[in-house]
Amino acid sequence: MRPTARPLTRQIDLNLLELFDTIYQTRNLTACGQRLGLSQPAVSYGLAKLRETYGDPLFVRMQRGVVPTPFAEQLAIPVASALQTVRTTIERTEFKPQDAHRSFRIAMSDAGERYFLPKLLAYLGEHAPGITVESLSADLRELGEGLASGDIDMAMGFIPGLGKQIHQQTLFPEHFVYVRRKDRATQGKPLTLGQLRNLRHILAAPPATHHLAAVEGVLLSRAVRAEIALRVRSFLSVLPIVADTNLIAPVPSNFGRLAVRESNLEICESPVKFPVFDLNMYWHHRYHADPALTWLRESLVELFGNKEGKRGRKGTG
Repeated sequence: MRPTARPLTRQIDLNLLELFDTIYQTRNLTACGQRLGLSQPAVSYGLAKLRETYGDPLFVRMQRGVVPTPFAEQLAIPVASALQTVRTTIERTEFKPQDAHRSFRIAMSDAGERYFLPKLLAYLGEHAPGITVESLSADLRELGEGLASGDIDMAMGFIPGLGKQIHQQTLFPEHFVYVRRKDRATQGKPLTLGQLRNLRHILAAPPATHHLAAVEGVLLSRAVRAEIALRVRSFLSVLPIVADTNLIAPVPSNFGRLAVRESNLEICESPVKFPVFDLNMYWHHRYHADPALTWLRESLVELFGNKEGKRGRKGTG
């Protein structure tokens, strides 16, 4: 005779899982209690029950708050996913952008901020005045963890390698052009391969992007052999340097077109072929059906997408 399984609710209280998830997010027992409306003794009692259930300390006190044990790190994503699943069964509320009040955290490069945010914020002001946006920069590991935990709602750019649980949708194809200082002798004239070899370059590589390696590979190839004088982490920092020197810089074309409007710079098409890349949106599978994020993705497609945009593909790497 097979033993009767104990009901799940007798093994673990969902409230305790929410307590675990909140402690993991806040890394502070007092902040956890404030978020859940619990007293300090209630938080301590719940944590003790969790430790007893799992047979692990789960969180260790440090000088400032607590840190999760390795076992707690393993539990974090499955627990958060389970809670999200439960919430969706009882919180099937329609997202109404005109009445909504929430903040979207979007990871993007500085060039992305310059290109996307002005138009996005104007759109939100008209259609969703209660929505705010926080732009942030993160490396590949931070992006993967942030998208999985929900700490980052979306990433935008060309970011291969985020994993199989990440969906991506293309907004538009992008390519590199050159920016150079305006000069009477060269203004309006094409950039030649000879000039490319003789002029010193500045290259930008924002965190988590893969642009630098591809661009540098072309410039350092036997066919080009360009001189790279400076490498920086920000496209925005490229502009004043180019404006005040004889250096030239390859930048994404849409960003470059905006940049030349505001400075003593001009755009030149590249005489060598750089790899073309897709400008994508990325989000985690856990939040694929979230009504607010679905609305945000649709809004970004409306604002920036083209007819060739690929719909919600999951990552392959």
